[in-house]
Amino acid sequence: MLDDQRPGTIYWIDHYVVATDDVERWVDFHERVLGAKTILRDGRNLQRQAFQDLAGPCHHGAFRSQPLPVSAGLGKGLPRHGLFIRQEDIEKHLRRLDDCSSPHTDPFQTSAEGDEGIAIRWEDPDGNQFEFWAPDRMPEGGMVGSGPLGIGRISHGVYECRDLQRTADLFNRYCSLEPLSSADVPSDTLVLPLAAGGRIVFKQVETLGRRTCGWGTLNGPHAALVVRDEDFFPNYEKMWAELPDWAWDADRRAFIDGGDHLPARMARHGGPGGSRWYEMRGRGDDWYDWDTNCFHFFGGAPKGGSMADYEPHSMDYFAKLYAQEHALGA
Repeated sequence: MLDDQRPGTIYWIDHYVVATDDVERWVDFHERVLGAKTILRDGRNLQRQAFQDLAGPCHHGAFRSQPLPVSAGLGKGLPRHGLFIRQEDIEKHLRRLDDCSSPHTDPFQTSAEGDEGIAIRWEDPDGNQFEFWAPDRMPEGGMVGSGPLGIGRISHGVYECRDLQRTADLFNRYCSLEPLSSADVPSDTLVLPLAAGGRIVFKQVETLGRRTCGWGTLNGPHAALVVRDEDFFPNYEKMWAELPDWAWDADRRAFIDGGDHLPARMARHGGPGGSRWYEMRGRGDDWYDWDTNCFHFFGGAPKGGSMADYEPHSMDYFAKLYAQEHALGA
């Protein structure tokens, strides 16, 4: 991993959120498959949403959405989220997937999405797509904080895209990411390597599937992208200066209009920090690319002088700092 990076670059995917029509089932399944530790497991939260700790500071979550689109099929639907594993542990992961009745592929060697290694693709009971990723060369920090089941941090996310160059330009400008140039990467694939060794991947499609978050009917799918703390506000300031905000109807508590025709844009995040920030500045901290994939930035303070491991800082943290600095109250 290189720490000498362009200002504002992305180091990790801190977390992702998927959709489910049964939160309790989702929680139980991912506890068994990933050894994930559920956060705030109480009746109220499990009716609508749940979050779970993964390796290191990484976590994931699910929001209740009904009805769910039909799965496009194992390994075919997008988005797909990857998690690091060690190659020597592949057989035990396969046995656990079988024990949990999770459909999965056989392990296969590939370099088609920008890194060399062995992949196992699988899906959960909601048809969400996942991948265990065992790279030939594990990046520093990839397995930091891994639990007894040997599941590491989030290795990558794969998303739909209708114009690869347009997406590359967007992520270059606002995330300081450069496309990977490799003969192994097909022409319909864009790979954006992250500074800590993970990656964001886009697959070109003619039309967007119903699980692409800003276009379909799902509630809340997104991914959080880690930048250094000092880059958190500069990254947002550039976006706020150049991208429109998705109009918000406060009375209905809903966005105005929607669909895959909208441009790249900002949006009000539903969490407490995002709501507080919107009240203070009137701008959103979620942002959508041209294909309605949703992201937001997440701060990170390096541990031991390197972003191989980091202390995570959410918008809640930065909203409180902003309020204190501007004497806006609690």
